[in-house]
Amino acid sequence: MRALILLAHPEPRSFNAHLAVQGAEQLRHDHLQVDVVDLYAQGFDPLEAAWHHPRRLQPERFDAQCEQRYSAEHDQLPADVQRHLHLLRAADLVILQFPLWWFAAPAILKGWLDRVLVYGPMYNSRQRHEHGVMQGKRALLSVTTGSSARACAVDGREGDTRLLLWPLMYSLRYIGFEVMEPHMVHGVRSGHAAERKQARDEALATATRNYLERLARWRQWPIVPFNDSGDFEDGVVLRAEATTHSPFIRHRNDG
Repeated sequence: MRALILLAHPEPRSFNAHLAVQGAEQLRHDHLQVDVVDLYAQGFDPLEAAWHHPRRLQPERFDAQCEQRYSAEHDQLPADVQRHLHLLRAADLVILQFPLWWFAAPAILKGWLDRVLVYGPMYNSRQRHEHGVMQGKRALLSVTTGSSARACAVDGREGDTRLLLWPLMYSLRYIGFEVMEPHMVHGVRSGHAAERKQARDEALATATRNYLERLARWRQWPIVPFNDSGDFEDGVVLRAEATTHSPFIRHRNDG
């Protein structure tokens, strides 16, 4: 089996980078082949734009979906996108490792989705959700926050972190992944006073051990539930009898 760890943090000595390296070692210990991609170190361009598609279907205006599909059909996708597509398709497990910035993933990771989840090869109207091209594979969000677990709870001042991650999890589900419950480490920030730094470092060491213990059993990791296509009337509106799994997709009378 093969794993892909995608790191989105600009500091190579960060705790996120540490988790990426340690996670890769754990998975290799469990006999997986592991590819680690550091988006910042590789200078990945997160901007989907016309200059990535010099051979155009519509030269007069740029339609990202149309040009992605056209480039894919003519084997003209940019080299970096082709390489990432190869790694993504080869992986049985994909881990996105990143810090939560302004209540979302860093822009470079969002740009990775914009450019690498190519319309045509990675999804279309027939291949998405439970019928997506990545069905049978698993994806995990491994996330750090600067605020405490209490602040990132459903009643915390920072808001429900898991809920903030739902759109990203849904994007992975859209292309067929079984999405694992996100792994979150809170209180990861610098600037602590000297007397608190040791306690912080000990807490992060414990968090690393806990993560690796969970990762060793990744096949038993809980999966996030989503509605399947049959739960929607005409493929659009949630049926009255369908179960809801998130406030993002709910019955109108649920409030």
